[in-house]
This record gives sequence, structure tokens and C-alpha cells, in this order.
Amino acid sequence: MALEKGFRIGTREVLPLQGRILGPAGAQHVEPKAMQVLLELARHGGEPCSRRQIEEVVWPRGFVSEDALTRCVRQLRRALGDDPRTPAYIETIATRGYRLCLPVQPLSAVPAAPLAPAAPAAAARAGASLIVLPFRQVSAQAEAFVAEGLTELLNLRLCALQGVRILSRTTALRFAGSSATLAEIAAQTGADWAVEGTVIQAGDRLQVIARLVDVRSDAHAWAGDYTGTLQDLIEVQNEIAERIATAIHARLATDRDAGGHAGRSPPSLAAQPLRDYLRGRHLMSRRTVPALREAITAFAAVGSAAPDFAPAWASRAECELMLMHYGAADPVELLAICEGHLQRALALDPDLGIGLSLRGALRFFFALDFDASERDLRRALTLLPSYSLAMVQLASVAAVTHRFDEAGAWMAQALLVDPLDVGVNMNLGDHMMLQRRWADAVQALQRALELAPTHRPSQLRLAWALALDGQALAARAALAACGPQGEADTAWLEHAALIEAACGRADIAAAHHEALVRIAAQRRVSAWSLARAAAAAGRRDEALAALETAVQERSTSLPFLRVTPAFEALHGDPRFEALAAPRPPRNEVHARRERAESRRATTTGLGK
Repeated sequence: MALEKGFRIGTREVLPLQGRILGPAGAQHVEPKAMQVLLELARHGGEPCSRRQIEEVVWPRGFVSEDALTRCVRQLRRALGDDPRTPAYIETIATRGYRLCLPVQPLSAVPAAPLAPAAPAAAARAGASLIVLPFRQVSAQAEAFVAEGLTELLNLRLCALQGVRILSRTTALRFAGSSATLAEIAAQTGADWAVEGTVIQAGDRLQVIARLVDVRSDAHAWAGDYTGTLQDLIEVQNEIAERIATAIHARLATDRDAGGHAGRSPPSLAAQPLRDYLRGRHLMSRRTVPALREAITAFAAVGSAAPDFAPAWASRAECELMLMHYGAADPVELLAICEGHLQRALALDPDLGIGLSLRGALRFFFALDFDASERDLRRALTLLPSYSLAMVQLASVAAVTHRFDEAGAWMAQALLVDPLDVGVNMNLGDHMMLQRRWADAVQALQRALELAPTHRPSQLRLAWALALDGQALAARAALAACGPQGEADTAWLEHAALIEAACGRADIAAAHHEALVRIAAQRRVSAWSLARAAAAAGRRDEALAALETAVQERSTSLPFLRVTPAFEALHGDPRFEALAAPRPPRNEVHARRERAESRRATTTGLGK
């Protein structure tokens, strides 16, 4: 049976290639290893499968922890809504293994629900993927951020499609202004469908032309031409998304809107607030500190003109989180304000997909509440199944809770929707380093640098990964190739200390740490960076003191404290163990105080 293409069991449809189980409550994401376990059980119908039999198929190399299969079955039961005490789907056979309680039926044998007539080439395909190529502006009067904003909003809207993988905007942007053919784009990204479009603008008047192309046959499956005003843009992109969903026979909930919503629709925006929102999203996508600050100003203008427009509040909060994450803003000062803006967005729309993903990130980085973070992120992916940011964040949650198989699976999912993004590929390298898989980290970081040869964070990480992999000469050469950029290059000095320590030269590592300390006496240096360099130099007390400062600074690196390779020598030290211990839940008095501060921030000039 072609079960990999999909099968039905009970009231659930299982789509292995998408990693999803569809049921009455919607779609549930399942990590690849768990899906392989379900596939193996499905192949044997109702016959029992031993644990060893399943493990040999799912983990053929033999690298499997004792509880890996148990965790996979537990995850499958959650996705299926199954109760292990009275199982309806997966039964545990004592001392033997597991079996499915219900018969399996391939989807090809299940009568399809009636669909609107469509060309044969437009039939939905299992595991199909779609890319929204950057819309082109073709008039001299066009504002660049309008075409870019339409592309982003359409991409985010289509992320709500069920059963179709939507490639990320960052991957699509690599083809902006490119002469690559659709066949070449498909070869690089795995896309089955491509959306192309143009925007013609004259003041507030717009014409938007969009096309859906089946890249296998280069045939147009659908085309539309829309004329209106700038403030019609959100309705236009909603209409385009609905037409695309119909053309490929995919399900797109009709109550989701341009901002990544599910639930109530926000009020429409007048021309100027919409300009501000599109410009803010455009600036936000640059990910630079000046652009993020300018984006916050744009979103604040939207909030003043249209206070009920939830996506602007969530986008503003996301910019504020990035400033804190980059070390450009003090979390002690900005966090309550950021949380206040996010709370306002979710009060307006509790099912705002981008808002739930952001709340999951805030709970991960600052509250260290990994369970609550995971719930938010999984909910966000139920609403936006192709949202790569939530996938990468879920990988981090899994990694810091030592569920490394799940972490790798979520990174694999993120790479499916964002294969050409340097950040995702770099993050994969980070995860390989957290797992002490040095050679795999080197490979992932080399891939990141193939995409962006001058991406300095990837260059520095690669040098460290090479050193940890025992390639001292290559590590030092990679480090020398990217710096230092001046005498006060703190990132280079930190990594130089880490690399020399890994190469067995603690004395040189200590010299780099001392240089970093001298700079810290003149200007702010991340306490986390100081701690890593001190640990590399073997200066335990200084490393622990710096980590205590990182806790006070609410460093966004703290969730990774126990799994970071630089701090292995500190494990077992009571002071380190106290810092790395799970934080107790905040008491209700403290929680009420923070909520009051957030409400005050929302009503002051900072919150407008």
C-alpha cells in the first residue's frame, strides 16, 4: 500500500509527507520519527509490532535512547486524541510492543469529497509545496514596500493552508530580481507550485495581477487581475489566497486574514495606516537594529490610527523582542512594554498565529517556562502550519529539555519550508553543536556559508565547530579569515578564546579573555560572552560571576545554559547547578504586578 501518500484510521487522516494528522479538532503536527513509528504500525495493520522491530526500522543506525520510542508513541496518542488506559488507536501489548486498534485505509481508496471542477493539473498532491515569488512593481510611482508587503502578507496568509507546504518568504526573496526559470527555482527549493505577480501603483490606485503556475508542466492553473485602492490591498490578498486554495484543492479557513490571523477579522485600514503597516513589515524583515527601531515607529503610528488592528501590536512586540535578543535593548527596561503590546494584540485576537508564536518565544527566553512555550508554539503551528519561526523555536524548546531527536525533527521541518535561509541553516549548526555532533555542525555551517559567504556569525561558529571537531589548523584559518575587525571586536575575541581552548591552548584563550575584560571596562559587553570566554580560559570564578550577571540582565541565552558546550567544565559545581536549575513559577502577586505594569505601559506614550 502507498501509505506514505496518506491513509485514514478511524476519524483521522494521516499525511506522513506533511507530518500531520487531520481530525475533527484540526491538524496536529507530528515529528518525523513519530510519524515513521505510525507508518510502521500501519504497515502491519492490526498485528503487533515489537519494540525492537520498530526501532530497527525507525532508527536503523542504532542510535536510539531507551525512551525514544515511548516518547514517539506518547506524541502519537496526543495527536490522535487517544487514551492509553482505554486505547482506540494504539494499544500497548505487554512485553511485546504495540499495535493499531483500527484498520488502515489508503487515501487513494477513500472516496473523495465533492470538489469544485478544476483542471486535472490543479489537483492537490500529497506533500506538495508552494512558493510565493516576490511581486514586481512595474510603475515609476510605485512604493517599493507595497509590492514587498503584499508578497509577505500573501505568504503569511497561505501559511494557513492545510496539507501544502508554503516555502518561507526569506527563501523566496533569494529570487528577487533573479533570471532563474521556474524549473531552476523548483530544483533549488522543491516547489511544486509558484505564485507570481505584479503591482502597478499610481498614488492610492492599484492594479494587482497574480498567477499560479504548476512548475511541473509550466501551465497556468489560475490567474487574477484586481483593480482598486491601496486600502483594498488586504481584501485583494485574501481573495488571491482563496483562489489559490481552490485551484490546488487545499483547505484555507475563511476566517483567517492577512496578518496571520485565525478568528475574528481586524478592522480594515485606511491608506496611510496601511502604508505604515507595510513599511513596518518591510523594515522588520531587514533584521538590523536601525531598521527595527524605525519599524517600531511605523507600527506605533498604525496603533494610534487603528488601535484595534492586532497585527500591528504583535509586530511591534516582535521588533522589541529582536532588539532585546540582539543586545540592543535592556530586557529589564523593555520586556514589560513588549509583553504589554503582545497582550493587547492577543486580547484583540486570541488566535493570532504570529502573536501566539511570539508569546511562546517570550515564555521560552524570559520566563523559562518551556511547557507553556511549547503549548503556544504548537497552537501557532495549528493555525499556521508552515510558519518556520515557530518550528525553529520548538526545536530550541526540545533541545533545552534534552529531546534532541525532536529538536532535529523540528529543524528538518523548518528547512523544508525555508531551505535557502542562512539563519535557519546556521541554527541547524547550533543545534548540532548542542548535541556534540561536531562534524554535522561543520556541514550545516558550511551550507549556511554557501548561501551567504560573508555571514560573519556563521563564519565564527564554523571556526569553533572545526576546533571542537579536532581540526585545529582549519579552525584557526577560518577564524583568521573573518577578523578581527578592529581591536574591540568582542565577537571575534570571544570565539578566539573558545577556539584556542578547544585546540588545547588555554594560555592563548586566557589572553583573549583578558582583552575582552579590558573592553568591558570601557563599554558594555554581553555577560554571556564574558562567561563563555572565561570558562574557555579555565577561569571558573569569573565565568560564574559573569553568568550571575547574565541572569540579572535576563540574557536570552540563559535557556541554553546547561546544553552549551562552553560550560561543560562547570557542570557539577554547586554554583553552576544553582544557576542552571529550573526557575520556580512566578507567584501570583508578582504576576499581578507585572500585568499592572504592562497595562500602564500600554496607556502611556510608550504603549501607543
